[in-house]
Amino acid sequence: MKKIFGILLVVVLVATMLPSVVFAKSPRTEFDLNGPHFNLNLIGKRDGWNDKEVTNPQRHTMFVPMDTSGWNIELKTPNKVVNHGNKVEDNVTSLPGFAIYMTQSGADDFAVIDGTAFDGDPCELDLARGKYWVVVAVKAKPVANAPTIDGWAQIYDIGGALYYYLNLGTVTVSRKWSNATDLFFINTEEASIGITGLPDPGNANDLGMWIFDYFASLDAAEYGDCAYFWQLQNNGSKLIQVRFYPMP
Repeated sequence: MKKIFGILLVVVLVATMLPSVVFAKSPRTEFDLNGPHFNLNLIGKRDGWNDKEVTNPQRHTMFVPMDTSGWNIELKTPNKVVNHGNKVEDNVTSLPGFAIYMTQSGADDFAVIDGTAFDGDPCELDLARGKYWVVVAVKAKPVANAPTIDGWAQIYDIGGALYYYLNLGTVTVSRKWSNATDLFFINTEEASIGITGLPDPGNANDLGMWIFDYFASLDAAEYGDCAYFWQLQNNGSKLIQVRFYPMP
């Protein structure tokens, strides 16, 4: 009996020592949550809060509204807002929530360009070169209504003098790690080429094309003013963690 108990104990200990993994939505692979990654903390603060030191690009934090019910993201007009091949509405002036802009300048390191929502400007993160698996989770006490994050691409049609806003997906952020990788890829359906006339990004690996590669592929004479941002709708969460894992 003691021998059997000893074997079971060893099995339990080995299981607890194994690294945790998260299964990526696509491509169908896995990556180690304990592996190399860039960590970003979205710290929820009440309206009126002010941080005096937000200029250090090496920081790993952003201060965002803990309650975004009174916040809006202004959109450029005239526009068409498109969600997975379906036109939602023309000339939408704003989206509910707070914007976190993501750029990719080709630098070797991640950099927090604007780390606070309370200076009158959106937050901004410049991604290091490459492509990434991305996961998100609430790391504070859960609230009744979980926060949500939508990925949006803004593209200006120069010939049509029209802005397109393309929804690339939505993630509900829970205590468990949720895969947000899809928010950084645009596929045929999301580009809505039947409505927008945009070039087809294709559906490689079921994800499509890395959004910043897609921006770079667009003809500058036809399209410009490209931007990518997250629409964060927070309902009281004090800490949302985002992790970026490099793809091979």
